[in-house]
Amino acid sequence: MIEAISESIAKVVGAQKGPTIVVMGGIHGNERTGVEVVKKLAYQFEHSEINLASGVLYLILGNPKAIERDTRGSEDHADLNRCFKRDVLECIPETYEQTRAQEIAKILATADISIDLHATNKPSVPFLCCAVDEAHEKIYQWFDCDRVLADPRYILGGEPVTTDEFIDLNGGVGICYETGQSKDLSRIDEVLSDVRDVLRDQNMIAAMAPSPFEGEGGGRGVTRSVYELVSVINLTEAGFRYEGTLGGGSFEEFTSGQTIGYIGDKPVVAEFDGVIVFPKIPELQTFGKPVVYLAKKIK
Repeated sequence: MIEAISESIAKVVGAQKGPTIVVMGGIHGNERTGVEVVKKLAYQFEHSEINLASGVLYLILGNPKAIERDTRGSEDHADLNRCFKRDVLECIPETYEQTRAQEIAKILATADISIDLHATNKPSVPFLCCAVDEAHEKIYQWFDCDRVLADPRYILGGEPVTTDEFIDLNGGVGICYETGQSKDLSRIDEVLSDVRDVLRDQNMIAAMAPSPFEGEGGGRGVTRSVYELVSVINLTEAGFRYEGTLGGGSFEEFTSGQTIGYIGDKPVVAEFDGVIVFPKIPELQTFGKPVVYLAKKIK
């Protein structure tokens, strides 16, 4: 039976003991695929299309105010997925995002696995953001994408700040799945199937039908490239512009010695072969904050 325990947070408890899994969408309110996947999953449990055999499942719409606004945050430049710091449960929240992060973090701190569904504002192939090890691979093997972005040095936030980083620090396994561009809703059913297959693999639900995506031997049968975040370009008052056609979307390639762009009139020259990831759209750019990240392929 599915139970609403607080605003946009539902809980399903199985008859037998098992893992605790959190599935989230809408941590950023304009990223609609994750929102719809969580809503569909909740509907299926509510109408007994799926039954939880074991464990505990939380279904969370991360940022209700941002979802209502159809914007990244509840206000301009607010970012819930930079609020999951080590001390999130001890600090006194000052913003809506910090308050919401504290509420969600209480659940993540006791969970075994979290799946946080996101999407990018500029075009991108689907990719995973998480640690790369056996425990994480056992979960992300069920997602139909061919690349993983790791951030072992916390380049993204300068410290652990995301949902997946927070649950990892607390002994769980956190997965962030970037499903594609935020305006592309064509993969909702596919991502829903991915999430259900994780639950099935954890013996929490029975298969509704043979998965059309499962590879031989389990998982998606996909060979994945692994990238690692290396550095960031911050926006200054001098401004930043890309060289040539760069900046259109994640995983655009550059080579060592290539000019990536300019801070004012000063060229930013690549020191390694790599790719750009998470290039910010103009309305999300803020002085002193990242305008784009640089990553390199390590596997």
